[in-house]
Amino acid sequence: MKIGIIGHLKFPMAKPFAGGLEAFTHSFVDALVARGHDVTLFAAGDSDPRLPVEPILPHATIPESLRRLGRVHDGWVDATEDEAYASLMARLAAADFDLIHNHSLNPIPLRFASTLPTQMITTLHAPVLPRVEEELAARQWQQCGRFVNISHANAMAWGRLVSDQTVIYNGIDTDFWKGRVTAAQPRAVWFGRILPEKGTHLAIAAARRAGLPIDVVGPVSDQAYFDDLVAPNVGSDCCYLGHKTHEQLCEIISSAAVAVITPCWDEPFGLVVAEALACGTPVAAFARGALPEILAPSVGRLAYPGDVEDLALAISEAVALNGEVCRRVAQERYSMDRMMDDYEALYRRVQLGVAA
Repeated sequence: MKIGIIGHLKFPMAKPFAGGLEAFTHSFVDALVARGHDVTLFAAGDSDPRLPVEPILPHATIPESLRRLGRVHDGWVDATEDEAYASLMARLAAADFDLIHNHSLNPIPLRFASTLPTQMITTLHAPVLPRVEEELAARQWQQCGRFVNISHANAMAWGRLVSDQTVIYNGIDTDFWKGRVTAAQPRAVWFGRILPEKGTHLAIAAARRAGLPIDVVGPVSDQAYFDDLVAPNVGSDCCYLGHKTHEQLCEIISSAAVAVITPCWDEPFGLVVAEALACGTPVAAFARGALPEILAPSVGRLAYPGDVEDLALAISEAVALNGEVCRRVAQERYSMDRMMDDYEALYRRVQLGVAA
């Protein structure tokens, strides 16, 4: 099939990835190409040149806002992205794709979906976003194409705006995220972007109460939060390892006894759960968003959101879980192949015009 992928513009689709959506989109496009599809990714021009990118902006908006203005100016970011997407949708109205798959976080593709000569599918990767909510509330959602959600929990959050959604769990490359070859070290690991919504400081506190040293890995996305709540806790039982490559991260996760995941918001999916399990590492996590849905008792333990003592207990229990079972669950439920099979089946249904 000839497929147009609308990517988001906030960060480049390139390593080291700024977050989960960049990693997802990069892997998704790679997988479509590997399966023989003719793919064009509409994204920022500073994305990975190995991808089939057709730039709709020269540079991703958040780094460009920092470069130009010295800060992330939301008004400038929104206006710049809106203009780029409006121009793109005008071009797509005269294009000959078999379908358009929208992975952006912007309302403009939804506004102009009905002008396209082919069907548009939108995957809802985030909780309800105010600007997208306004767009959907202003029209019948059916005018905006078909919708996929990445978990049942997130689909429920969007349900009042979009009553028909196909749930397809995210997938990861389980050939890349590999299990350990040696015994796990008696350490915990926390990985991701360091900002308040991810609760890094709570993971450190819980690991300390559980008597387990912890490694923290990831880019600092909120410097004030890092300085106030994370850096003061770095010491003999907490190491901050910085922002690592995915190869290095895989090695760190696979050598840990447990991955601690501490969302302080309703996580729509939780790629970090799938990545940890694929590495053969059990998970201890707060029960927020989709995590109760995707983390089975055989591979992890859940704690009350925000409760450090309960999370410490979850850590102590999770370290005893079988790493081989974790790896097998990731391969069966969260592999890239499983996800791509589900999306290709949806693509065929869309082409045939049958219900999703």
